[in-house]
Amino acid sequence: MIELENLPGLLPDEKMVKIFRRHPVTLFGLYMGIAITFIIPLSAYFLLRGINIDVFETQAGMTVFALFLSVFFLYSLLFMFQQFLDHWLDVWILTTRRIINIEQTGLFSRVRAEVRLYRVQDVTSEINGFLRHMFNYGMVYTQTAGERMRFTFEDIMEPKEAAKMILQLAERDQRTHEKEITSEEPDAFMRSTP
Repeated sequence: MIELENLPGLLPDEKMVKIFRRHPVTLFGLYMGIAITFIIPLSAYFLLRGINIDVFETQAGMTVFALFLSVFFLYSLLFMFQQFLDHWLDVWILTTRRIINIEQTGLFSRVRAEVRLYRVQDVTSEINGFLRHMFNYGMVYTQTAGERMRFTFEDIMEPKEAAKMILQLAERDQRTHEKEITSEEPDAFMRSTP
Protein backbone atom coordinates (compact mmCIF):
# COMPACT_ATOMS: atom_id res chain seq x y z
CA MET A 1 0.00 0.00 0.00
CA ILE A 2 1.22 3.48 -0.85
CA GLU A 3 1.58 5.76 2.15
CA LEU A 4 1.13 9.48 1.61
CA GLU A 5 3.95 10.26 4.05
CA ASN A 6 6.42 8.51 1.72
CA LEU A 7 5.63 10.82 -1.20
CA PRO A 8 7.76 13.95 -1.65
CA GLY A 9 6.27 17.40 -1.15
CA LEU A 10 3.60 16.56 1.42
CA LEU A 11 1.28 19.55 1.74
CA PRO A 12 -0.31 20.76 4.99
CA ASP A 13 -3.63 19.09 5.86
CA GLU A 14 -3.31 16.73 2.89
CA LYS A 15 -5.07 13.39 3.14
CA MET A 16 -5.20 10.42 0.79
CA VAL A 17 -8.59 10.06 -0.89
CA LYS A 18 -8.15 7.24 -3.40
CA ILE A 19 -5.55 5.34 -5.39
CA PHE A 20 -6.49 4.49 -8.96
CA ARG A 21 -4.98 1.63 -10.96
CA ARG A 22 -5.86 0.11 -14.29
CA HIS A 23 -8.71 -2.38 -14.36
CA PRO A 24 -7.56 -6.04 -14.08
CA VAL A 25 -9.39 -6.84 -17.34
CA THR A 26 -6.72 -4.86 -19.19
CA LEU A 27 -4.32 -7.69 -18.35
CA PHE A 28 -6.23 -10.02 -20.69
CA GLY A 29 -3.52 -9.66 -23.36
CA LEU A 30 -0.93 -10.70 -20.78
CA TYR A 31 -3.00 -13.75 -19.82
CA MET A 32 -3.22 -14.73 -23.48
CA GLY A 33 0.54 -14.22 -23.84
CA ILE A 34 1.18 -16.60 -20.94
CA ALA A 35 -1.10 -19.22 -22.49
CA ILE A 36 0.57 -18.88 -25.90
CA THR A 37 4.01 -19.06 -24.29
CA PHE A 38 3.20 -22.52 -22.96
CA ILE A 39 1.19 -23.72 -25.97
CA ILE A 40 3.80 -22.95 -28.67
CA PRO A 41 6.64 -25.12 -27.29
CA LEU A 42 4.30 -28.02 -26.51
CA SER A 43 2.72 -27.87 -29.95
CA ALA A 44 6.19 -27.66 -31.58
CA TYR A 45 7.29 -30.73 -29.61
CA PHE A 46 4.24 -32.78 -30.60
CA LEU A 47 4.44 -31.56 -34.20
CA LEU A 48 8.08 -32.61 -34.52
CA ARG A 49 7.30 -35.94 -32.84
CA GLY A 50 4.33 -36.51 -35.16
CA ILE A 51 6.33 -35.81 -38.32
CA ASN A 52 8.88 -38.37 -37.13
CA ILE A 53 11.83 -36.05 -37.50
CA ASP A 54 14.72 -37.59 -35.67
CA VAL A 55 15.59 -34.39 -33.79
CA PHE A 56 14.85 -36.06 -30.47
CA GLU A 57 16.75 -39.24 -31.26
CA THR A 58 20.18 -37.67 -30.79
CA GLN A 59 21.66 -35.88 -27.82
CA ALA A 60 22.61 -32.90 -30.00
CA GLY A 61 19.03 -32.53 -31.28
CA MET A 62 17.62 -32.58 -27.74
CA THR A 63 20.22 -30.03 -26.63
CA VAL A 64 19.37 -27.65 -29.49
CA PHE A 65 15.63 -28.02 -28.79
CA ALA A 66 16.18 -27.41 -25.04
CA LEU A 67 18.32 -24.36 -25.83
CA PHE A 68 15.67 -22.97 -28.18
CA LEU A 69 13.00 -23.61 -25.54
CA SER A 70 15.03 -21.87 -22.83
CA VAL A 71 15.68 -18.77 -24.94
CA PHE A 72 12.02 -18.63 -25.98
CA PHE A 73 10.80 -18.88 -22.36
CA LEU A 74 13.29 -16.32 -21.06
CA TYR A 75 12.42 -13.68 -23.66
CA SER A 76 8.69 -14.35 -23.34
CA LEU A 77 8.75 -14.13 -19.55
CA LEU A 78 10.87 -10.97 -19.61
CA PHE A 79 8.42 -9.31 -22.01
CA MET A 80 5.41 -10.39 -19.92
CA PHE A 81 7.10 -9.25 -16.70
CA GLN A 82 7.71 -5.83 -18.22
CA GLN A 83 4.05 -5.65 -19.31
CA PHE A 84 2.89 -6.59 -15.80
CA LEU A 85 5.17 -3.98 -14.19
CA ASP A 86 3.87 -1.34 -16.57
CA HIS A 87 0.32 -2.28 -15.58
CA TRP A 88 0.90 -2.53 -11.83
CA LEU A 89 3.22 0.45 -11.31
CA ASP A 90 1.11 2.96 -13.24
CA VAL A 91 -0.81 4.65 -10.46
CA TRP A 92 -2.86 7.80 -10.00
CA ILE A 93 -3.14 9.12 -6.45
CA LEU A 94 -5.91 11.51 -5.53
CA THR A 95 -5.44 13.51 -2.33
CA THR A 96 -7.40 16.38 -0.86
CA ARG A 97 -4.94 18.87 -2.39
CA ARG A 98 -3.46 17.35 -5.58
CA ILE A 99 -3.38 14.59 -8.20
CA ILE A 100 -0.16 12.59 -8.45
CA ASN A 101 0.52 10.56 -11.59
CA ILE A 102 3.27 7.93 -11.39
CA GLU A 103 3.81 6.21 -14.72
CA GLN A 104 6.24 3.39 -15.42
CA THR A 105 7.77 4.09 -18.85
CA GLY A 106 10.22 1.22 -19.08
CA LEU A 107 11.74 -1.53 -17.02
CA PHE A 108 13.91 0.87 -15.00
CA SER A 109 12.34 4.29 -15.57
CA ARG A 110 9.29 6.09 -14.32
CA VAL A 111 7.79 9.55 -14.69
CA ARG A 112 6.10 11.35 -11.81
CA ALA A 113 3.88 14.39 -12.35
CA GLU A 114 1.44 16.19 -10.14
CA VAL A 115 -1.12 18.94 -10.35
CA ARG A 116 -2.73 20.94 -7.58
CA LEU A 117 -6.48 20.48 -7.48
CA TYR A 118 -7.23 24.21 -7.55
CA ARG A 119 -5.71 24.29 -11.06
CA VAL A 120 -8.16 21.69 -12.42
CA GLN A 121 -10.62 23.35 -14.78
CA ASP A 122 -12.51 20.42 -16.29
CA VAL A 123 -12.84 16.69 -15.73
CA THR A 124 -14.16 14.34 -18.42
CA SER A 125 -14.81 10.60 -18.29
CA GLU A 126 -14.92 8.39 -21.36
CA ILE A 127 -16.03 4.78 -21.81
CA ASN A 128 -15.65 3.43 -25.35
CA GLY A 129 -16.25 -0.12 -26.49
CA PHE A 130 -18.22 -3.16 -25.46
CA LEU A 131 -15.75 -4.54 -22.90
CA ARG A 132 -15.31 -1.17 -21.23
CA HIS A 133 -19.07 -0.76 -20.84
CA MET A 134 -19.47 -4.32 -19.64
CA PHE A 135 -16.76 -4.06 -16.96
CA ASN A 136 -17.27 -0.31 -16.30
CA TYR A 137 -13.77 0.98 -16.90
CA GLY A 138 -12.44 3.77 -19.05
CA MET A 139 -10.49 7.01 -19.25
CA VAL A 140 -10.69 10.15 -17.12
CA TYR A 141 -9.21 13.37 -18.49
CA THR A 142 -8.46 16.33 -16.23
CA GLN A 143 -7.93 19.64 -17.98
CA THR A 144 -5.66 22.06 -16.11
CA ALA A 145 -4.24 25.52 -16.53
CA GLY A 146 -0.70 24.45 -15.69
CA GLU A 147 2.30 23.37 -17.75
CA ARG A 148 0.90 19.92 -18.36
CA MET A 149 -2.47 20.76 -19.87
CA ARG A 150 -4.08 17.33 -19.53
CA PHE A 151 -3.78 14.49 -17.02
CA THR A 152 -5.07 11.14 -18.21
CA PHE A 153 -6.22 8.33 -15.94
CA GLU A 154 -6.01 5.28 -18.21
CA ASP A 155 -8.47 2.36 -18.01
CA ILE A 156 -9.51 2.93 -14.39
CA MET A 157 -12.57 1.37 -12.76
CA GLU A 158 -15.75 3.45 -12.51
CA PRO A 159 -14.52 6.50 -14.45
CA LYS A 160 -17.75 8.50 -14.02
CA GLU A 161 -17.57 8.28 -10.23
CA ALA A 162 -13.86 9.09 -10.31
CA ALA A 163 -14.48 12.19 -12.46
CA LYS A 164 -17.23 13.34 -10.11
CA MET A 165 -14.96 12.82 -7.09
CA ILE A 166 -12.08 14.76 -8.68
CA LEU A 167 -14.38 17.63 -9.65
CA GLN A 168 -15.87 17.87 -6.14
CA LEU A 169 -12.43 17.88 -4.52
CA ALA A 170 -11.18 20.45 -7.05
CA GLU A 171 -14.10 22.77 -6.32
CA ARG A 172 -13.53 22.41 -2.57
CA ASP A 173 -9.80 23.10 -2.97
CA GLN A 174 -10.51 26.12 -5.20
CA ARG A 175 -12.81 27.58 -2.52
CA THR A 176 -10.21 27.11 0.22
CA HIS A 177 -7.48 28.43 -2.05
CA GLU A 178 -9.55 31.56 -2.77
CA LYS A 179 -10.00 32.08 0.97
CA GLU A 180 -6.23 31.84 1.46
CA ILE A 181 -5.58 34.36 -1.32
CA THR A 182 -8.20 36.84 -0.09
CA SER A 183 -6.99 36.56 3.51
CA GLU A 184 -3.37 37.16 2.42
CA GLU A 185 -4.10 40.12 0.11
CA PRO A 186 -4.86 42.75 2.77
CA ASP A 187 -1.67 41.86 4.62
CA ALA A 188 0.32 42.11 1.39
CA PHE A 189 -1.30 45.49 0.68
CA MET A 190 -0.55 46.74 4.18
CA ARG A 191 3.10 45.70 3.87
CA SER A 192 3.56 47.38 0.49
CA THR A 193 2.19 50.78 1.55
CA PRO A 194 4.55 53.06 3.50
